[in-house]
Amino acid sequence: MLPSDMFDLDAGTDVRSVKRRYAQLLKQFRPEDDPEAFQRLRDAYEQALEWVSRGQGASTPVLEKATDATSDITLPRSSLEPAGEPDCAEAKRVRALPDTCGSMSEALAQAREMHQEEVLQLELLRRSQLSGARAIELIRWAVEHLNWLTPWQPHYLPATAMAQLAQRLLEHELTLLWEQLPTVTEAVLYENVEALACQKWMQPLELNSQLQQGLIAVLECYQHGSPDLLRQMSALFGWNDRDGFLPCDPERWERLADHLAYTSMWKTLLSQLALPSPQQPKERACWFLFKPMSDAKRRKMADRFEPADWAACEHLAREVERRQPHIPQRMGVEYVANWRQWRHQDWGGWAILYAWLIISVVLMVDQLHQAQSGGETSMYQGLALALIASSFMTVILSQLRRAWAWLARELAHPDVWGSRFLVPPAMFRQGSGLLMLRHVMPAAVFAVLVSAWAQHAPMAITLLLGTLVFVASLCFLHRVTRGALPYAWLIPVARLVSVINWKMFLLWLVIIVGGVLLARLAGPNALKRQAMPADPLTACSRPVGEQQQRDCEWAEKKLRELMAKSRAAD
Repeated sequence: MLPSDMFDLDAGTDVRSVKRRYAQLLKQFRPEDDPEAFQRLRDAYEQALEWVSRGQGASTPVLEKATDATSDITLPRSSLEPAGEPDCAEAKRVRALPDTCGSMSEALAQAREMHQEEVLQLELLRRSQLSGARAIELIRWAVEHLNWLTPWQPHYLPATAMAQLAQRLLEHELTLLWEQLPTVTEAVLYENVEALACQKWMQPLELNSQLQQGLIAVLECYQHGSPDLLRQMSALFGWNDRDGFLPCDPERWERLADHLAYTSMWKTLLSQLALPSPQQPKERACWFLFKPMSDAKRRKMADRFEPADWAACEHLAREVERRQPHIPQRMGVEYVANWRQWRHQDWGGWAILYAWLIISVVLMVDQLHQAQSGGETSMYQGLALALIASSFMTVILSQLRRAWAWLARELAHPDVWGSRFLVPPAMFRQGSGLLMLRHVMPAAVFAVLVSAWAQHAPMAITLLLGTLVFVASLCFLHRVTRGALPYAWLIPVARLVSVINWKMFLLWLVIIVGGVLLARLAGPNALKRQAMPADPLTACSRPVGEQQQRDCEWAEKKLRELMAKSRAAD
């Protein structure tokens, strides 16, 4: 697009109209979004300013703000000549020194020998009004060697013209910063800003304030910055959000801080994703949350994570979800929002505890059933054997579980592949949920063992018991793999217990137990048992003491005699 088309150039166009149109187009062609389009806009803008300057000459208005582009400064020729001095041949010779001498330093030395330094400086002021890079170089040289734009500049230089030159030079420096944005590094940008801020002509408060405001706009569009750059800038200019000393309003300052934090994170994440393999927890967290990979690889990566890796994932996810939710879209990757489901929960101890409880109950019930059926062991002996056997089996199962978990991690690829077809999707969850080798098969083996241990129960009860254990195991594994607490069912019980007054509960327990004992000791049944005569044969089953032993022997002798007489009579 031509400059005349972009800026609507005609005979009545002035610099103010060009600047206003440039500000509008700058919102569409931002350097961070499309650097090439911004460069074309910048070239067209400079051409439009040059066209306006050639067409209007001395009527070109003066720039008002430091953020606008460079414009020509024009003054009447009479104001550039020393007061009371005729235009003689010597003055013409001095004005020609910048063209005839090899350098500006040589021209200045000759003008001082001729006592015509004032004429030379006025000529330099006139030439500095021209457009182009030569005029900017001339202004910079005069600032360095002639103290222009400082409190020590010559008094005969027009104050208005010098103020306009300062604005022009500041605009040019900001323009250079804008042009460097697409490629400049953070360190080089700060060095350029520091060198600009430390120059003598930048010490006036008004110019320094305009520079700071221009830098805020530059930083807002800078795509390679970081919070460190903002801290360096704050230390350089004394910015402090706690004291309210800011070059812009607090809302804009906060947006700038978020923008630099975003660009820094974006740049860091891209560099981490480009690594051949992650080595640090931050790098592994970046890969796990943003790197495209198969479910099997993500499962294997999650199995190898340590607490430091999960902490890095939590920190990165918090930054993305709360502060920078648009980072994945800008990076062109997909954020794994359900990454917490892949986190391994420490539920192995609770699983062993529940297994011990189930085994103990099954073996105790089986021993009680055997004792009631006329077994050789008593009820108390059976219960003790059940507890010992359940503890021993639990220890063995614990060791087997560890070995099986190691084997399942090594076979993660075939396990995930097969589970995708055999496990329901709601439980599979792309490899973060139940897996055949890792969860379903151990649950089935445990259910079969529990059914086999109930050997004295009927077949129907055995099958029902195995089914219930298998379903309960799958429900437990399904919940804990989704991040639920393995003792979640105890929380409502604990809340109920905490609500009940334990003192009242203890009192009622004492009353109930005491009432039962009192009824057994002093109730009608106890009195009835005391009124009944004692059976003499009962004491002889277990005699106590020598007298009772003699009585039992005498009773046995009499009983034998009676039995012998009875047989003889028959």
